[in-house]
Amino acid sequence: MPATILALLDYYLPGSKAGGPVRSVQHLVHQLGGDYRFRIVTRDRDAGDHGPYADLHPNTWHPVEGAETLYLPPEQTGFRALRRILRGTPHDVLYLNSLFSPRLTIIPLLLRRLGRVPARPVVLAPRGELHPGALSTGSWYGLLPAGLAKRVPTPKYLKKRLYLAVARAVGLFRGVVWQASTDDERADVLRHLGARADVVVAPDLVAAPPAESGPAAPVKPKAPGELRVLFVSRIAPKKNLHVAAALLGTVQGQVDFDVYGPVDDRRYWEMCQVVLDALPPHVNARYHGALPYDRVRAVLRAHHLLFLPTRGENFGHVVLEALIEGCPVLVSDQTPWRGLEAARAGWDLPLDDPEAFTRALRRCMEMDAAEHEAWRAGAAAYGRGRAAGSGALERNRVLFRRALGVAEAPSPATPARPAARADLT
Repeated sequence: MPATILALLDYYLPGSKAGGPVRSVQHLVHQLGGDYRFRIVTRDRDAGDHGPYADLHPNTWHPVEGAETLYLPPEQTGFRALRRILRGTPHDVLYLNSLFSPRLTIIPLLLRRLGRVPARPVVLAPRGELHPGALSTGSWYGLLPAGLAKRVPTPKYLKKRLYLAVARAVGLFRGVVWQASTDDERADVLRHLGARADVVVAPDLVAAPPAESGPAAPVKPKAPGELRVLFVSRIAPKKNLHVAAALLGTVQGQVDFDVYGPVDDRRYWEMCQVVLDALPPHVNARYHGALPYDRVRAVLRAHHLLFLPTRGENFGHVVLEALIEGCPVLVSDQTPWRGLEAARAGWDLPLDDPEAFTRALRRCMEMDAAEHEAWRAGAAAYGRGRAAGSGALERNRVLFRRALGVAEAPSPATPARPAARADLT
């Protein structure tokens, strides 16, 4: 009988608005489902929605793509309800997918610390929440294109730092195994949780690349003087949509700027709308909402460039997906995707050098179809190579073996079930 992993996360399938964590757990279930039995506890609605999913019964286990999934209404995410679930659901590992989720991380950790639930190994994935760009002192106005930054402590920042200090003092994380997606995230965990934290670098899993050897042609070949630019992410301060828009306004030529993603911060989105509305006539900016699953590949292939000047990503699913599909990317140097220009796959640039971003945009604007096709091939080769050679699946096996106290000898490879393509917003 395989060991049971009980995963708690705020949002899961069929939701599409919460970004990478949903996809990470989805691919984990698909690719490690032969090794472990997965049971998932999550909310009964998508991020930002006021009503539950249709045709799903709360407090009932549903089969969802290889896992048993329990959907909880808001009133069933308190101490008493979660204690009942944790005590009544047999499991060998408790897998938490946020550091700061009040309901589905902090409450289970408190119940564990107080001895109110069975003592089980805990794996905690902070999902980039300890990255300097996420745990920052900056206001949500962020880094402006002119290099101006307003740096003040925010209430959210202060609350996070206070929580970390109190949690460490009372031993809330005692015995936790931490999942880091990269070596950089491992350093973030050790810096904030102490040098004795047990951290395993286990990269996020992704869907297998398509079988074809190279990217298909975009809907419209690239011509000099025109640029189809794509932004796919949650609309949140960390993602720097306003910076992307302002920088596009400085580039000469016809720009189509398509923005996809759910609004995570309403005040920030209102500020972005002001920036978008003020763009010069040669920039045609359009907001499309969240990107549905079945349109991800087509949308990526129809654009010349993915532009995401994010303040920080521990992984960046959308970046890898764009690369695999042959869409060059322009990102900050605050993601794991580095060395892009040398591979003719895109650019990874420092946020304090807006002129470097402008030069990259101009370079892309000036490309003709032949040159852009070479960069598209470079992007696909880079993305597919990284997806195939990361060793991520075995590192995730090591992660759960560590939690279970099993020796870390390599286990026989388990054939992965085919995974659905991901919505990466």
